[in-house]
Amino acid sequence: QISRCQGSFCMVAVSMIMSGDVVSCRPTDQVSDIWAIMKERRLKNVPVTDEASVPIGLLNARDALEVLLAEVEQEESLLRDYVMCVGYR
Repeated sequence: QISRCQGSFCMVAVSMIMSGDVVSCRPTDQVSDIWAIMKERRLKNVPVTDEASVPIGLLNARDALEVLLAEVEQEESLLRDYVMCVGYR
């Protein structure tokens, strides 16, 4: 859309380029569910809203991936301990 701007004036209305179908999530939503939506729609950020749909934050793809990776690492550690009989004597 920048190519339609002339100098410091942009002649395009926001309504012409904005997303109509906004994706948002709630603080109680599962990160894995929101990640699936982010991946499918190729989103880098998703607004987090409260019960009244008032924005209270922003979920960044990097933050979501860090949480998901930490969960996988924890599962791997627990499985490794189980297989090695650590703590199961």
